[in-house]
Amino acid sequence: MLESLADRAAFLAQDVWNLFVQHFGHREWWQWFLFFMPFYVFGEFPRYVLPAMVLGIRRAFRLDRDDEEAKRRFLEERPAVSVLLVGYNEEASVANAIRSLLELGWPGIEIIVVDDGSTDRMYEEARPFAEAGKIKLFRNTAATGRGGRPAASNLALHMATGRFILSVDADTSFDRDALEHMIGPFYDPRVGCVAGNLKVRNVRDSLWTRMQAMEYLLSIGLWKRWLNLLGMNMQASGAFGAFRRETLEAVGAWDSELAEDADLSLKIKKAGWKIVFAPRAIALTSVPVSRTAFTAQRHRWDKGTLRTYIHKHGDILRFWRYDWRNAFEVAMTYFFEVFMTFLYAIWLGIMLWNWAILLPFIFAITYVLYAGTTFMMMLVALAASERRSRERFLLLWVPLFAIYKGYSRWVRFFALTLEYLRINYEEYYLPASAWRNAPKW
Repeated sequence: MLESLADRAAFLAQDVWNLFVQHFGHREWWQWFLFFMPFYVFGEFPRYVLPAMVLGIRRAFRLDRDDEEAKRRFLEERPAVSVLLVGYNEEASVANAIRSLLELGWPGIEIIVVDDGSTDRMYEEARPFAEAGKIKLFRNTAATGRGGRPAASNLALHMATGRFILSVDADTSFDRDALEHMIGPFYDPRVGCVAGNLKVRNVRDSLWTRMQAMEYLLSIGLWKRWLNLLGMNMQASGAFGAFRRETLEAVGAWDSELAEDADLSLKIKKAGWKIVFAPRAIALTSVPVSRTAFTAQRHRWDKGTLRTYIHKHGDILRFWRYDWRNAFEVAMTYFFEVFMTFLYAIWLGIMLWNWAILLPFIFAITYVLYAGTTFMMMLVALAASERRSRERFLLLWVPLFAIYKGYSRWVRFFALTLEYLRINYEEYYLPASAWRNAPKW
């Protein structure tokens, strides 16, 4: 019986190999390129593999610039900092976020909490801290209901007195030295915004949180280091970003947008300020646990990327008016996030029509290629991470990352299609009162 099964398996393997040789033995170079390489050569390699290689070499030879002394001298002044913590229905997390901010130990830190018309007990959870004089607490009680994250942030900014502004999410917690690393880069008067290093708190909750933790390591911990090197960082997350007050006032602070953090960051770049990444300023955030929640979040993010980077701020591509590096990075964002997404769908259609029988081989070979390069990139990201001992278990999950990215690509495809067609333009993320007067891009 076992010999019979072994013989059948051997015959099957031989048939598969013969099929492989038959179809791949006499191909032109352009067919090989079409089959395997376009998305790797023009997508994965320049976007992640090459930066990982360069950053790995720079780290090995200790070539990174050291400006710690300049930061230390600047921090000796202990500049006034205001923290804006705004939220809607954040009953479960707001108290922990406040405690984490208080544990930062920054002298005279001003914490402003805005409850944007919550229907849960968020306000009641924060009130004991206000009664103790530790925070300033405000609540949106307007008859029109909640105003949305941008409007609540602008209200908090109006109440703030600090020279520097830290904007955070209510479900975020912080390392004890996070604020020092966030404020330190402002020693450079050209810096208007600092992006913090976000990591996933609930990494072990599900397969989806593990995949997102890997993605954060690569897209934030690795990619933003690369953009720092080129002077091309374009965005600070709304969950953990610091700003020079005069910068916010100069650009009009937050607009009512689907991706208000990206919108604000691009306004800052267009006004001539620098955005830098602070890799040692670490905050932990909770990410979606289920596939449904993850899909909904990325659907909003992907629509917001197209709307903000291209439809609203596409004029940043005028490199003769703005810094050419801004134009280059926005062009690359469009190329990788939009153009390549639609090109993949076209490529798949061509392959299904002409060479459908070869797709299993193609996917198998490209999967091995992607898995290998992802493993290499993860090694570089972990080498630079201050939490490598807690994160290195993610290497075990590298084999699934290519599948996760494939799913994310199709989520992006449908989100971008809806955005181009203006379907469901007014996402639930902002209430009707915010959309009523917001420009349509």
